[in-house]
Amino acid sequence: MSNLEIFFNIDINDFKLNVFIVDKVNGNNLLNKDFNFDKLSNSNFLIVDEIKNILKKLIVQIEKQIDVSVSKINLMIEQEISHNIDLSVKKNFENKNIDKKNVEYIIQNLRQQLLINNPDKKFIHILVKKCLIDEEEYNIIPLGKKCKNFVVHLSFIYLPKKLFKNLEKLFNEHQIIIKKVICTNYAKSLIVPEYDNLSKSGLNILNGTNLNEVGIIPKKMNKLGFFEKLFHIFS
Repeated sequence: MSNLEIFFNIDINDFKLNVFIVDKVNGNNLLNKDFNFDKLSNSNFLIVDEIKNILKKLIVQIEKQIDVSVSKINLMIEQEISHNIDLSVKKNFENKNIDKKNVEYIIQNLRQQLLINNPDKKFIHILVKKCLIDEEEYNIIPLGKKCKNFVVHLSFIYLPKKLFKNLEKLFNEHQIIIKKVICTNYAKSLIVPEYDNLSKSGLNILNGTNLNEVGIIPKKMNKLGFFEKLFHIFS
């Protein structure tokens, strides 16, 4: 199981559930199954009910295929249009070097404001679209470079939190933890034709291949709650 990643891709547009298991070492698919929903399931809640009806049987099939108990999965959600909030933030570095700690604070502070002001949304990806260093454009933040005016353009991709919570509860009822939530449209945007497919793209997201994605992981817990660590663009 340590060498495998399990993905559940829920296509809300085409009423379909795709399950694939990927070997993390070579990227090969060990399992790829499609399940269609009732076309009348035109709401998020009915789709959750449809998944509930087939999930137990599906888990048995998967466990029989890989001969290991399924306890963790990666959840991919595919919608007609990706939901995102695009924001820009500017800071005066006073001709000092662009410091990792300051950039982390800028992005983390912006994220916290979004979480407070959008309690109905679950933010799943943070992407650096570009940054401007004294009006010179960069695709990746150039840490250590001196500048006066620093501007970073970010895109925060999100899902309706209610949809996620319903799905999380459903999987938890089967003692399955959702490790990572991925926007399928974003994953598809990273596919290189003739070399990649959706499963490899999902694996690449888990591995942090896209350096313009800011990953956030829990660092430690104390009395104040979670301290989180930004990575990928600061590696």
